[in-house]
This record gives sequence, structure tokens and C-alpha cells, in this order.
Amino acid sequence: MTSVSDIPTRRRSDKAGANNATLNSLEAYWQNLRHAQKIPSRNDIEPRQIDDALPHAFILQRVAPGVARMRVAGQNLHELLKMDARGMPISTLILPEAREEIAELIETAFTTPAIVAIPLLSPGTILRQELTGTMLLLPLLDAKGETTRILGALVTDDAPGNRPRRFQIQPGKAIRNDPLRPQLASVQTAPRQTKKEPSAARPALRLVVNNG
Repeated sequence: MTSVSDIPTRRRSDKAGANNATLNSLEAYWQNLRHAQKIPSRNDIEPRQIDDALPHAFILQRVAPGVARMRVAGQNLHELLKMDARGMPISTLILPEAREEIAELIETAFTTPAIVAIPLLSPGTILRQELTGTMLLLPLLDAKGETTRILGALVTDDAPGNRPRRFQIQPGKAIRNDPLRPQLASVQTAPRQTKKEPSAARPALRLVVNNG
């Protein structure tokens, strides 16, 4: 099994999904939400802002180490599975022999946290051609400020066909693993107050409800 630490460092253009316009637009949207280098929140995501990527997109919720479910899933995910993908574990899209390795990469995206892109292959048979694609994973914060959500997308290079597809890691392709190092305001020292005034270093909180 390939260890995350064994993944070679390569130029950005060599990494999985680097030349895919759909994945690039989704990541650009996510990066624009990273004010002051913070990881975006699940509640920051506005579907109308990612129209082009929406059919391929999903929101993952981490429910246990190495286990995540699709809370939201675009139409192309339904087409790959030939069933409603919402509520299904992401492992449903993965071949059994590849699940442990891909679960490790998904866990890395949650816990490092890191941007992860995985080159995928659905092997061909006498009934269908092989299918290649890329899964992109972008960490999100939940209402408690923990990275238990992921904004992701899975794009394929061709149509999935009329049978369910399952994937493994595409041999010979580089996996992208870019750890994030957010500079969070919580680690900064607040200035000493001489009067009982609201601290500029501690902005007011607003209550949000996250049903994701």
C-alpha cells in the first residue's frame, strides 16, 4: 500500500486534476473563501456560485476515522452509482481492494488538513471500457470549527456508461497531497484593554445553525 508520506513531490501541473477546468474552478471558489488563510466553513458554500462543478460535487461528513458519507451529491455521482448517492459512504464509489488506501487519503484531507486529489481508474471489462477520472477533496469547518466536512468533486474523462462504476487509484499517476497551514486568529495575542470596550482582536460571534 502506498503511504501518504511516500507520495512524490511534483510540480503543480503534474498533480492529479491540475488541467481539469471543473476542478480548477471549484478549488478557485474554495480558495476565495479562505479569508486570512482560514479554512472555509460548510455554511460558506453557496451552490449557485459553483454551477459548473455542481453536477460533479459532493459534501462529505466524517463519521469515524476513515469513514465519510456523502451528505450532498451531484447528478453525476448518481450516474456513476446508478442510484441516489446521498447518505452513502464515499467508499461505495471505490473497489474493495482500493478502499483502505483511499480511506487513508480521505482521512489525511480531514485531519492534516490537506487538499488531496486522487487520480482514479475504473477498470474495463468485456462489457465496458475503462474509465479514468479525478477526485478532489477540499476541507471545510463544521459549526464547532472542526474539519469534519469536505467539499469535493469527482470528474471523469468520459461518460460512465449504463452500469455502476467503482474506482481504484490510477497506476503511474501522482496523488496530490498539499497540507494546509492556516494562520488562525485564535493563536494571536489580544492587545491589553484600558477600557471596557469590545476588543478589535476578538470579533463578535454570530450564531449559525449547521444541518449539514
